[in-house]
Amino acid sequence: MAAQAAGVSRQRAAAQGLGSNQKALKYLGQDFKTLRQQCLDVWGPYLRTPELPAPCDLCFVPNCFQELCPSPQFIIGGATRTDICQGGLGDCWLLAAIASLTLNEELLYRVVPRDQNFQENYAGIFHFQFWQYGEWVEVVIDDRLPTKNGQLLFLHSEQGNEFWSALLEKAYAKLNGCYEALAGGSTVEGFEDFTGGISEFYDLKKPPANLYQIIRKALRAGSLLGCSIDVRHMASVLADPLRCRHACKVDFQGHQERLIRLRNPWGEVEWSGAWSDDAPEWNHIDPQRKEELDKKVEDGEFWMSFSDFVRQFSRLEICNLSPDALSSEEVHKWNLVLFNGRWTRGSTAGGCQNYPGKWYDLCSSQPLPPRLK
Repeated sequence: MAAQAAGVSRQRAAAQGLGSNQKALKYLGQDFKTLRQQCLDVWGPYLRTPELPAPCDLCFVPNCFQELCPSPQFIIGGATRTDICQGGLGDCWLLAAIASLTLNEELLYRVVPRDQNFQENYAGIFHFQFWQYGEWVEVVIDDRLPTKNGQLLFLHSEQGNEFWSALLEKAYAKLNGCYEALAGGSTVEGFEDFTGGISEFYDLKKPPANLYQIIRKALRAGSLLGCSIDVRHMASVLADPLRCRHACKVDFQGHQERLIRLRNPWGEVEWSGAWSDDAPEWNHIDPQRKEELDKKVEDGEFWMSFSDFVRQFSRLEICNLSPDALSSEEVHKWNLVLFNGRWTRGSTAGGCQNYPGKWYDLCSSQPLPPRLK
């Protein structure tokens, strides 16, 4: 009966829109607007966050912005990839996912609400939203960040007085228990938690024959695509997660060459082989087509042949976005069906990336995620 009552309660909450991006659930029962007003009226500007313990073997001194920076800004000139610089934490997978968000304002501001800054109604309190087990969750944090020698210890912006990305990392750390929990992961995990999308994976050492068609279909559907190189077999400087941006075919020396355009979220480092910015292959295609595709800008984006892509990279991750995350009428949207229930050993349990036979042991108490068809 308790399970039935819980199911009815969840259905009623869903019918009221609770758990949607517009009415996110309150993590630990903390409501941002209520707490911010209490900070302004009663407590003063600095709300503490005891729910986020210090990482056990990463020493830091928490600091508020009045001590760290005299004129802090939340976002300066729009969110860009230069706002995401890795610090002393091994969470490049997360940073790659955040960098991808900066390419799509619609997705970014679902995670990073616009109603916060360091000027109007500033109370030392911020909030972010993440997708967890089929629902959007609002996470509230204060403005204390890990520092060492007066500098941010973890994620930071190139501009010393811009803090949206560092605060986002802290909120995600709070949701996961501590900063240490972010050390090591997969970019697609960040994609899922930032979008509510559903992921699929491809081993590029054993790719399906129609992988190129799969990529083009995913790009048309507005999906987020990331690729990475297994560090154990690394033979390239392109070691961090990259994002697939475009795929096309060109007529080249009597045959059609399949190309794929990638973006390094950190910029600077690019592919230098065939079809790179200054490669001779561009001199053998139609000049108009070359002008359309050949962008010689040090922005971290580059073309490479699909065959080289498969040889160089180890893994392709695709996060298919749910319909509510896509406003463009030009993309082919997925249909979303949400089932509420429980992981059941040998029945509904899925598979962990590293331990597929033990997923139900880890997640037996969690509700089922949504499925896309």
